[in-house]
Amino acid sequence: MRYKFAMIILAAGLSRRMGVLKPLLPVGGVPAVLRCVQIAKMAGIAAIIAVTGHRGTEVEEVMRTGAPDVRVIYNERYHEGMFSSVTTGVRELMGDINGFFLLPADSCAVISATLMTLIDAFVKADGVAVIRPRFGEGSRGHPPLIPVQYIPELCSYTGDDGLKGFLRELPTIEVEVSDSGVRLDMDSPEDYVKLLTHLELPTYPDIMQTMQILAQSNTSPDIAAHGRHVADTALKIARLMIGQGAEIDTSLIESACLLHDIKRKEPCHDTAGSAFLLQIGYPSTAILVGKHMDLPEPVTDVKEAELLYLADKLCRQGKIMKLEDSMRALGEKFSSNPEAFSHAKTRIENAKTILTLLGEKYGITEVDVYDDKTTM
Repeated sequence: MRYKFAMIILAAGLSRRMGVLKPLLPVGGVPAVLRCVQIAKMAGIAAIIAVTGHRGTEVEEVMRTGAPDVRVIYNERYHEGMFSSVTTGVRELMGDINGFFLLPADSCAVISATLMTLIDAFVKADGVAVIRPRFGEGSRGHPPLIPVQYIPELCSYTGDDGLKGFLRELPTIEVEVSDSGVRLDMDSPEDYVKLLTHLELPTYPDIMQTMQILAQSNTSPDIAAHGRHVADTALKIARLMIGQGAEIDTSLIESACLLHDIKRKEPCHDTAGSAFLLQIGYPSTAILVGKHMDLPEPVTDVKEAELLYLADKLCRQGKIMKLEDSMRALGEKFSSNPEAFSHAKTRIENAKTILTLLGEKYGITEVDVYDDKTTM
């Protein structure tokens, strides 16, 4: 018997935690959804369906350009969750399919050899069980390979936990694989970093790429100059820390400092800058840029994000300004706006905390920090 398999790529979600559209995030030079198509084709899977929903027109355009032979289906109920996309895709499968993979578009680190291993297990089991990959001691990963005889039950399932709940009741064979990519996705920017790192792809631009981004974005000279001053200040402190045994990625620091104000002219420029950098495939820089206005957690250590934050608060009007002087200037600026001054005061207090930590952990004094000899 000759078995035939399909893949349903799920690309309909809202991408809430990521903040930008996950199926279109670049991975190895192609959008994640197209990387999934490539993985499927390399495993010999000819029948491929992509299910879109949120911003479906954008995803469909990418598919039309990059994979015109792939069938694209729009899920009108995508806001109900992933299971609605599963059933939408399953209903479009042709009758000559024996089994089908379900692969979220952001789970694009799976390798083709893993799919082929799952297919071999499916054939050996005569297609009577769901085949699930497992890596090491971890939980099951993506994608499951499901026999077509369970489609009627799947489409009529109304129980708890959606797809997980449905699969829980089916006969299942777990296959140990050497591909840790089965457990990776891109729910958040931090997950995106892990996935790119796993694939040995860069997570931030080098200095030449950084300068190209600034040029292509028509960055104004004053914003570029501020970024350079912030970068030099942060690098000076970073090197002092490294001399005391700290582990700091100076290349990451430089790219984040140079790019932190790239969307300075837009509202919520930290969020806008972070989103822009995610969309062009640099999540490590995006994470730091997203934190340069407000650190999301109490400051307990000094790493790359804290160095960018501190340097940005120190560099004002082309020079290093003591935090106490900044506090007084902000008090005057926001004298008629207590709420705005409260936010500004919190930012300066956080910067002071970082200064204190530099002294306590690395013996770096305020004199070291305020010395404006930042020429590299």
